Amino acid sequence: MISAEEVDNAFHFLNDTIEEFARAKSYLSGLEKQEKTILAAETIDSIRKTLGMKEAEARVSFAYRGWIKEYTNAVYEYETIRTKRRYSEMIWERWRSEFSAQKQGIAL
Repeated sequence: MISAEEVDNAFHFLNDTIEEFARAKSYLSGLEKQEKTILAAETIDSIRKTLGMKEAEARVSFAYRGWIKEYTNAVYEYETIRTKRRYSEMIWERWRSEFSAQKQGIAL
């Protein structure tokens, strides 16, 4: 059985992390859009002769490696908050099911 305290904590966590979750999601989305721009800029700036060599140089550039690090951190932050929110949602849904069953006289 889910305790009232667990339900209360889950509800407050969901409420308290709305903006944090939205911020993490939007930041991740923005970083995803930046990848092509960074690669294009680095490819254009390359002094290599062939497109393949320019693209390879772009993928090992300081700017692109910095983007990868930033993107990796953003994914971690987003997935962490998303997973915690999903867990709180599961507690809430389980409590709702238990409460509904109790109202119907179903023993758990």
